[in-house]
Amino acid sequence: MKKLVILGITNHIVVKLVEAINRHTPTYQLIGFITKEFDNDPPILGHPVIGGYEAIPALLEQHADLVFFNHINSPLADVKEAEVFLAQHDCTIVSLIHPDIDLGHVTIGENCLLSEGAAVGSKVTIGRHFTCRLHSTISHDVTIGDYVYVSPGVTVCGCTTLKNCADLGAGCTILPRLTIGENSIVGAGAVVTKDVPDNVTVVGVPAKIIKHHTP
Repeated sequence: MKKLVILGITNHIVVKLVEAINRHTPTYQLIGFITKEFDNDPPILGHPVIGGYEAIPALLEQHADLVFFNHINSPLADVKEAEVFLAQHDCTIVSLIHPDIDLGHVTIGENCLLSEGAAVGSKVTIGRHFTCRLHSTISHDVTIGDYVYVSPGVTVCGCTTLKNCADLGAGCTILPRLTIGENSIVGAGAVVTKDVPDNVTVVGVPAKIIKHHTP
């Protein structure tokens, strides 16, 4: 089994996901968590918080088969800071995908997380650092950029594009043949019926722009 270290300590679901992967095929021994600002944090579901980024070089010396998953999702500057640190130390990055998810005819980038109950159709292209939470559906012919976050219970219909850093709130629906713009946020429960431009927040049924924000 490979030794796994997770960056970021904000969500327990990732531990359950690793456990599900191992029940299907023993793959990872979760060594623990790394946090940007270590402060003697308590264990996460029995797994220790090892320290800050400065602990990574020593871990690499101790474990030849060490792999990493970057679970930091925001702010984007922190996500990229962690990516740079891992790249500087030639760390091996993995994706964590629930074993029940069928990724046939799907292209997926590195450091992606797909939780229990997520469904992905065919002819789907997914970028780096994509997060898809519990029981969300990505239909066919969907293109997903980098750093896209899909909350639980989301439905993304076919022939849709989610640009870089799009953030879809819990239970929202994106109707077919639409584009969600870069850095844009779709509020929880919204139903998107037309294209969403870059750098806005939309809410409601049908979804309407309520805020413009700086990239």
